[in-house]
Amino acid sequence: MSKSPYDGPAPVPDPRLTLGALHPRELRALLTERRDLLALLRHVGPGALTAMVLLTIGSVLTMPAVALLVSRVVDRAARGGSLAELATPLAGIAVALLVQQLVVALTELVKVAVSRPIDGALRSRLRALAIRPRGIAHLEEPAFQDDAQRAGEIGEGWWVRSAGTAVFSSVVVLGRILGAALSAAVLAAHFPVLAVFLFTATLLNRSAQRRQWTYLVTESDRLAGGQRRIDYYDELAAGSAAAREIRLFGLADWLIGRRADAHWALRSPYWALRRGILRRQGLTIALSVGCGAAAFLVPGLAATRGELSAGDLMTCLTAATGIFVVTQTGMESFDIEYGKGALAAVQRLERRYGDAALVAEQRRLPAVQRNGRAAEVRLENVSFTYPTAERAVLAGLDLEIRPGEVLAIVGVNGAGKTTLTKLIAGLYEPSSGRVRVDGRDLTEVDAESWRRRIGTVYQDYVRYPATARDNIAFGAPETADLPETQLDALIRRSTGASSAVALLDALPQGLSTLLWRTGSGGRDLSGGQWQKLAVARTLHATAHGRDLVILDEPTANMDVKAELEFFRSVVEGCRRRGVSVVLISHRLSTIRDADRIVVLDHGRITETGSHPELLAADGTYARLWRLQAARFDETGAAHGHDDDDETEPAVR
Repeated sequence: MSKSPYDGPAPVPDPRLTLGALHPRELRALLTERRDLLALLRHVGPGALTAMVLLTIGSVLTMPAVALLVSRVVDRAARGGSLAELATPLAGIAVALLVQQLVVALTELVKVAVSRPIDGALRSRLRALAIRPRGIAHLEEPAFQDDAQRAGEIGEGWWVRSAGTAVFSSVVVLGRILGAALSAAVLAAHFPVLAVFLFTATLLNRSAQRRQWTYLVTESDRLAGGQRRIDYYDELAAGSAAAREIRLFGLADWLIGRRADAHWALRSPYWALRRGILRRQGLTIALSVGCGAAAFLVPGLAATRGELSAGDLMTCLTAATGIFVVTQTGMESFDIEYGKGALAAVQRLERRYGDAALVAEQRRLPAVQRNGRAAEVRLENVSFTYPTAERAVLAGLDLEIRPGEVLAIVGVNGAGKTTLTKLIAGLYEPSSGRVRVDGRDLTEVDAESWRRRIGTVYQDYVRYPATARDNIAFGAPETADLPETQLDALIRRSTGASSAVALLDALPQGLSTLLWRTGSGGRDLSGGQWQKLAVARTLHATAHGRDLVILDEPTANMDVKAELEFFRSVVEGCRRRGVSVVLISHRLSTIRDADRIVVLDHGRITETGSHPELLAADGTYARLWRLQAARFDETGAAHGHDDDDETEPAVR
């Protein structure tokens, strides 16, 4: 058996795949699973619930009723009974068969009506678990991503993991067991030992098959991490984000090959395990053959000896057939074993994250109070390590953000600049040390009240598939529900000094233009235009109470003219309002006018001061400045310029 690179060692076949199903621990686990699934019926409406109960009753009574009625038909026919004597039992059999067909015909319809509300409720629980924690660190944990994929993977076909279908199918299987029990009771009137044997053996057979299904599904769930990688390849191949490079670089064959290799490496161990289980069906085959032989031989031999009438013989055979229905492992069994994984994944997430979120809510943390000026933020001996990393990103960092100042942070790629801003915003909590806001530990205040004082433009800012109006209004969500005319006036006022105004005027429907690349009637923007819109969102935020603005590479997609306009309108506008600004940029020319510049290196602040002070100190900042200045000196010389070392290193 080959080893998948995504799921650790190849799975070892369970030596108790069959008789292990009878272990008390297994039975308790089965009862717990079914109890948890059936508890989800509380989300189903009364109409769908009633329909499901009626279908279940119909499936339970059909075979026992036919078994009892067929005896009357055969015996009366053997005695030469009239059509009138046969009419009543024949009508009863017809009604039973009609009910059976109606159950089959309506099952899918009722299944959808029952499962959709349950799936919706489960997805709501999943979204609540993702949103409720104060920070976002849990969203980056592989364990969370794997379970979130399991919980949300509901679709059609062989990969159904719907808790709703699992609940409905559990009721179907329960109905089959009850129907088999009634059929066994009919058979027991003639052969009680045979009835007990057939019923017990079929339940054992089903338990063995269920255990095999469960084991296969458990091993399949272990592949979730690798499946996310395959999904990523699919997204690259079918999505628009990488379409240009894939075609320009001729990467289609490479991508298809990598996707195929990843798929085979991921699935081969599972397929080998499945083949191994199929070869180990001795007990289930023996039980099936033994039950079938006993069901026909015992009543048949009794009939040949004259101990059983022809009608009773048909009753026994029909009742035995009703017992065997339990062993059917159709889509219902598949739905249960795969669908219960969605509920189990949510339950794991609730154990890991639900209690902590609930405790945080119950504490009713106080809000961050405004005192008429921007907040004072201090990071004291802060260290931070990502859950999947071995090395700390920040280690013993101390930093102060003074009210109303423009603070620039400089550092090489991977120095932890963006991580630092997320700690300031309360999206991450320090591994050690603390973040203080106006003297209070950030973990001891309400995170939402603090974030309502923060505006951000990150490198990977969101491009919302909404109108231009909404894309700006989301910077201050409390304004998003205002009447359009009032909101438009607020947006125009808050962005009036920025380069976004010309962009908004150029849009075909102005602020009402739908910005959505793949949306019908929508349009997309260039990278620089999206960035201007993100900046406008931040300006709107500062105009509505945000007094700390985090700008992480805000001009990365802008041309030089737009960059100069940005700093004139945004940074200076924030200064005038007394808003604190944390500015990150690789282009040192954009930060030279900051009130204070700090250099982040190996997780610590190694230099701090103004632009002239850091140049005079001749440290890391001065070296980076000279490197950029030299590069742009060469560019400037090529265009007839003669810039000295103090000229800002940017294309002018």
